[in-house]
Amino acid sequence: MLQEERSRVLTMKYGKQQMVLIRKRMKIENWIDVEVAKLFNGNEDNGVDIDLDTLLSLDTVPAKRKFVFDHLQRSHCPASMDKITMFLDEMIDQLKTL
Repeated sequence: MLQEERSRVLTMKYGKQQMVLIRKRMKIENWIDVEVAKLFNGNEDNGVDIDLDTLLSLDTVPAKRKFVFDHLQRSHCPASMDKITMFLDEMIDQLKTL
C-alpha cells in the first residue's frame, strides 16, 4: 500500500469529532506526565503511571484526587503538599474538559 493510501485510510478511520476527543485526551495525558515530572523535580522516570481510563471511571472528584495522590505517595513524591494540591486542582479542571 502506498504511503498516500495508508494516510487516507488512517484519517478516515475516525470521524472529525472522534479525532477532536482523541486529541483532547492526548493533550491531558501529556499534561499529566509533564506536571508529574515537575513534582519529581523534572525526573520523568518517577514510577508514576496514572491510567486515565481508571481515573475517568471514578465517580467523584474526591475519589479521583485520592487515586492520583495515592500514586504519588507510593512513589515517594518529593513535592510539597501545596504543590501536590495545586496539581490535583489543575488536574480536575483539565479532566472537566473531556
